[in-house]
Amino acid sequence: MQKLRCRKLNIAACALILSMSLTGCGGAVEDTLVPAEAPVYHAVVPKTAEVLRGDLTPQFSSRLDLLGFEQSRYQFSDAQYEELYGLYKMTIDEVRVDVGDHVRAGDVLVSFHSEELDKQIQDSEKSIRDANLEIDHLKKLSAIDPSEDHKNEIDQLNRDIEVSRLYIQDIQDTYGKLNIISKEEGYVSYVNPVLNDGYVIPGQDLVIVDQSRRIYVMEPSEIYNFKPGEIYTASSGGAKRKVQVVETPEGESGSKVYFEPVDADGEMLDKSIKLEIELPVMKDVCYVNKLAIYKKEEKYYAYVVRENGMHDVVEVTPGETVGNDIIIKEGLSGGEQLEMP
Repeated sequence: MQKLRCRKLNIAACALILSMSLTGCGGAVEDTLVPAEAPVYHAVVPKTAEVLRGDLTPQFSSRLDLLGFEQSRYQFSDAQYEELYGLYKMTIDEVRVDVGDHVRAGDVLVSFHSEELDKQIQDSEKSIRDANLEIDHLKKLSAIDPSEDHKNEIDQLNRDIEVSRLYIQDIQDTYGKLNIISKEEGYVSYVNPVLNDGYVIPGQDLVIVDQSRRIYVMEPSEIYNFKPGEIYTASSGGAKRKVQVVETPEGESGSKVYFEPVDADGEMLDKSIKLEIELPVMKDVCYVNKLAIYKKEEKYYAYVVRENGMHDVVEVTPGETVGNDIIIKEGLSGGEQLEMP
């Protein structure tokens, strides 16, 4: 019996010690052991493209660029700006053009006004009128009394008139220099909005005029043959435009294809337009996204994904590229899932 009691006491003591080890000073049980969580594994799902079989409508697409396209940019340097506003106190008189306007060489695009220069012109014109009146008066005096010789006075007045005229011409040349005048024939493609608010910012484009030969040009195509006289529809920013194939312009290379806009007289042309032509339908072809086909050492391969996530390497024979797809002549039949990069 004594041994049995001792064994019971030992078990109770062990339980007490275990309880004390799990109890803090305040008597609360602490979570010193965090239950282990099962590791989480994320399967990597490859990006795939399905091999399709059916009819394809290929499309020829190319960009047409204006031949001889150039831009004349009109702006004032800091020195011109200082002369314009600091010296002559000029202000904008009139913005004479808007985007899309056709201009010729010598046309005034933006004119300026200076009260100081205008006053100098008015003073010079008054001096010329006064001198002419004085000359008339002296001539009348000479007619009344031929003995009075006013030739020297008249000669001096004529010299004064010539000086005043030269001065007026100089002011007009100044106006011509500071007005914005078109150097070439073309179409206005940009007008700085600050001009309409009466401001000029030195170093910024104020007006831009586009020039070109009004003919579009493109590189020849191996898959489509263009013939002079054919008319196609091109687009730019949603707008459509008819263009006609023309003979090689004088001075240009015959290795390119040239187009002339149809019924575009007096219109500003876009620098570039896009030409798209639907080609004959390709019947019952096998095709897939071209990024799913890999090339190595002049051979082409595809990675066919199996149900278990593994893949098989298959050599293929590609055909024509149609947009983002490529035709597969051999190696695939349709329905396969190919791994994408």
